[in-house]
Amino acid sequence: MLKRAWLVFALVFCWKVALLIISVQPIPSNDAFFFDGAVSHQVLYGGFYNPSLADAFPILGTQCFSAYPPLYQIALKGWMPIFGVSAFSAITMHVVLIGIYMLIMLAIFRRLLTPVWCLQAGGAFLFLLTFHDRPDTLAHVFGMLAIYAWVRSRPILSGKTVFERHTRWTWLMVLFGILALGTSIQIGTVYFGWVWLGTALACYFGRERFPTGAFIANLVIPPILVLMVKFAFPTVWGGFLQNLHQTQFFTGLRAPTFQEFARVVRTVPGVLLVAALLLWSMATARKNYQSVPAQRNLLVLVPGLLAGTGLAIACLCFLASSTAGNIVSFIQPLIVICFLAVSGTMFSEHPWRRFQIALFVLAVLLGSIRAIGMSTWGVACAHDVSYWTAISRVRQELDKDPPGSKVVISSAFLYEAARHDNIKPIHSDWLRPGNELANHTAEGLIFHKPAQLILTQYDYYRRFEALLEQATNNPSLAGVRVENMAGIRAPDSFKSIQQVLQHISWAPVIVTLTWK
Repeated sequence: MLKRAWLVFALVFCWKVALLIISVQPIPSNDAFFFDGAVSHQVLYGGFYNPSLADAFPILGTQCFSAYPPLYQIALKGWMPIFGVSAFSAITMHVVLIGIYMLIMLAIFRRLLTPVWCLQAGGAFLFLLTFHDRPDTLAHVFGMLAIYAWVRSRPILSGKTVFERHTRWTWLMVLFGILALGTSIQIGTVYFGWVWLGTALACYFGRERFPTGAFIANLVIPPILVLMVKFAFPTVWGGFLQNLHQTQFFTGLRAPTFQEFARVVRTVPGVLLVAALLLWSMATARKNYQSVPAQRNLLVLVPGLLAGTGLAIACLCFLASSTAGNIVSFIQPLIVICFLAVSGTMFSEHPWRRFQIALFVLAVLLGSIRAIGMSTWGVACAHDVSYWTAISRVRQELDKDPPGSKVVISSAFLYEAARHDNIKPIHSDWLRPGNELANHTAEGLIFHKPAQLILTQYDYYRRFEALLEQATNNPSLAGVRVENMAGIRAPDSFKSIQQVLQHISWAPVIVTLTWK
């Protein structure tokens, strides 16, 4: 029944491997070295902290990196001593994690006996996963394992007839949920709500006993661990609070801008389309979803759809809009595939089925703008200036800097900068204390008086081109020399498409500053 169900999943993974080999994409985004820097420093020199953050986050940058729960750093610490401290090494690790995430999702649908055509149609939404360089990737692996254990733990969800020890799988669900929380609190919370709301629904419809003991354990253990950290490791707790106060996850209640609305729609079109189609389907009184195959997928779909649509709306109102890409886009393929399995029984008529699939194809095309750009314009940029050429030039610049020089560096190049102990690297997003928006001024440059800026095309055109223009009005700045290695202009250099297709060129922009 599940013959060739893996086909689209395999194609997406092969595409990611090909991008990695040909153009070393996806390029680590601005948060990447924020999370990877402490492990890089510890592997190279000892000391679990990220020196590039020292001015903005004194604890994280000089004592102990504790901005997030530690499981991602533990995994990275196992990876980097073997495969090296480099951007290529970090990107490769995340591609491997994406492959594991896909395998777990396939295993979930194998248990649900989801039709092959649903996996092949909905699996196309995996192409929309073009940012995966934070702890989020590992958190989603643990989260998907929690979903898998949950499906195995409820007889009503399994299409298998073999008797199993369901209690064992319930406790594995608890374990994987806690591991997800131990990697990312936000993502772990999403999966916690998903599996336990789903468990309650499955127990109700399957007339099973709710696993109260496991639920209480899952509810109580994480706060106990947090309290242990707070009272037993005050420095670690202080670093966590330092990050919490300065990064923008909760933005306060706001009216969404057009750009924010477009970003969310472009990032999770499948989730929004499922929400609309499911409401319409229920309103038209289609009752075929009460069949056993549809019911299994519906019980998985409903909690996930509530989480996905809730987060998408929250990203427009009071959460950072990037949350849609970090969280909702990873659960989007599972939501779409489950809906297609339900819809396939609700609408057995082929015209309706074809119409819905056509809508999802349009949604994939809408969300694949960056994926298409990476595969075309991004490959052309890599042919112009490859990762290896860019890193070689960055290495040359850092080697010739006088000892103790301050250099402002983009996240993607900080992996190489970590290998140079003759300079003081400064993360380009964190020149001064305060939230990220407070760093969008020239004051940080004037305060540090760096000898150089080594920036990606994305960072230069997004922020520093304007900052340098502001800084030239300051009498302490004597001269600015900008060398842009890009022969082919990156999308970031065009204001009209900066917000649509970004961060696909390795070509560095090297800015040399002279101070009075």
